[in-house]
Amino acid sequence: MAHGKEGGMKALIFDGSPEGDSTGERVAGVLAELLAVQGYESEHVVLRKKTIGNCSGCFGCWLKTPGICVIDDDNRELSRRFIGSDLLIMLTPVTFGSYSPELKRMLDHFIANVSPFFMTVRGETHHRNRYAHYPDLLVTGWLDHRDEVEEALFRHLAWRNSINFYAQRSSWGIIEPSAASVTLREQVTGLLQGLDKPSALPGENLPDAAATSAMEVSPRKALLLVGSPRMAHSTSASLGGYLLDRLEAQGIETETIHIYKALHGPGKLRQLLDAVDNADLCILSFPLYIDTIPAPLLSVLQKIHECRKGKALHGGFVAIANSGFIESSQNETALAVCSAFAGASGFRWMGSITIGGGEGLAHGRPLAELGGPVIPYKKAFDRVAQSLAAGNPVPEDARRQLARPFVPAWIYRLVGSMEWKKRARHNGVLHKIDDQPYL
Repeated sequence: MAHGKEGGMKALIFDGSPEGDSTGERVAGVLAELLAVQGYESEHVVLRKKTIGNCSGCFGCWLKTPGICVIDDDNRELSRRFIGSDLLIMLTPVTFGSYSPELKRMLDHFIANVSPFFMTVRGETHHRNRYAHYPDLLVTGWLDHRDEVEEALFRHLAWRNSINFYAQRSSWGIIEPSAASVTLREQVTGLLQGLDKPSALPGENLPDAAATSAMEVSPRKALLLVGSPRMAHSTSASLGGYLLDRLEAQGIETETIHIYKALHGPGKLRQLLDAVDNADLCILSFPLYIDTIPAPLLSVLQKIHECRKGKALHGGFVAIANSGFIESSQNETALAVCSAFAGASGFRWMGSITIGGGEGLAHGRPLAELGGPVIPYKKAFDRVAQSLAAGNPVPEDARRQLARPFVPAWIYRLVGSMEWKKRARHNGVLHKIDDQPYL
């Protein structure tokens, strides 16, 4: 860390502005002036100008090159600067209550900066810190128009990130992108001052993402969007595929598209967008990445939103999130983002399914082939399929069943840590698994 080193303190600004949005540059200029007065040397990094690939979900940063992403691009150097900073500042337009894909793409690589082993933080399972010190965190977002739900979601996500980034001090909030210079300076000053105030826990402020209402007619065609980079071999495909099979058994026509394949060219993306338009019911199944939706999914949701602008309300939308943490409640922020997307994009929100420890439950195998602790989950999925096939939302009793942990949390943490050691030993890197490459 830079604390106490010659040259003063270091602030790293991650600017997640998309092309054509000058707000990040404007805010970064104000920040540089204010931080200089406080003794910080600041660096402004425009992320869209960097080469940052999508996280592949391979866990190679834990099991092959501990602490370093296996993708050799700018994410490695930016992680080095992150660990060497005293303050990380994230600038982003608010995207359905989440961050921009440009910012989220870099944050998805932050998994390398923590340990695979589990620990308990505030009663929840989290990954153990890899480093003794991490920078403070300031998260700044903006919207073109006021939206209380998206703003509350954004604040909740920033709070979640402050826990998983092990920030000692943190602050977050919304600024007005079109504000006059004096007003903008006041808003940014207030956010900086928030670093010195005890942060209230805004967990209760997560907006309600309950299903809105039933569909007017029963769906005839259902589309599953699998949002995992592991595609057909993923737990997301396992969970979503089982639900889709049950819908097909109810006489509904079904189709599956893997989002990561659709990113390989404009033609494939066009096919995805057309499939969404032609479906009566869309189901998005995805893994939790850094407290919310993976960056590629955010990009695709933006494209869907743009294509549906001005169109009449059509189709239902359901989301399935699975987390590497045993507490399914950690998925709720991401699922609320899905609800915000659905409402903004002309879908009828049909509810969500949240599963903790999904990889430990399904191992990426077809759910239909699994027994034992999986049986109650399959029965709950059956009830969900019956309800959706009738045009009704996800039943609350089935949702509660799916949200229950399949093993006690302490057993999950113990067995999970043993499994990480086993896999690291197999790869010959157990002695390096706690390495701190950026010190």
